[in-house]
Amino acid sequence: MSESSLDADQHLACGRTVGELVEHLAGDAPPEFAAHAASCPHCQAALADLAPGWEPVRRAAQLSVEPPRGLLERTLLTVRGARDGAGGSPAEIAQEQGSLRVAPQATLVLARRLSGELLADRPGVRLLACTGDVHEVRVDLQVGYGLDAPEVTTRLRAELERALRNLLGAAAPAVWVRVADVASRQGS
Repeated sequence: MSESSLDADQHLACGRTVGELVEHLAGDAPPEFAAHAASCPHCQAALADLAPGWEPVRRAAQLSVEPPRGLLERTLLTVRGARDGAGGSPAEIAQEQGSLRVAPQATLVLARRLSGELLADRPGVRLLACTGDVHEVRVDLQVGYGLDAPEVTTRLRAELERALRNLLGAAAPAVWVRVADVASRQGS
């Protein structure tokens, strides 16, 4: 059995599948299968082909993996921003028929959506977080190594402020944009 022919639904001569063998190697197979595999020549031959490829998987499973730097902080900021934004006071936009109230959470969702749209045509720049309320929006970016980070942040800030002002008028929040991470070069 070669790597290119690894098909989980492929049946062995004994009626068992390659998928069951992979489950066995991963330690997820039922005990009855382990007993069968121990005595079946077809399963033994297939396991002999598959087992060497599982050694790196087993080693990798033993490694402790650290989350990317800042992930927890960005996640908590986003959650706090959505939570705080849901309970804060709304922005009020004067209109001919009265005033329109925009909830803080709606302001954040709008800022997040606009940021994503403004960054869509900028390769190497990713939105990591958008937090804040009706008074201030903070945007965290990941910028690719070698890009002009000050130009990227200044331009996004100006474009986002303009877009929010067009939609929310005087109720548009202040915008802060920062580089929270720098992505390494592709292929490095």
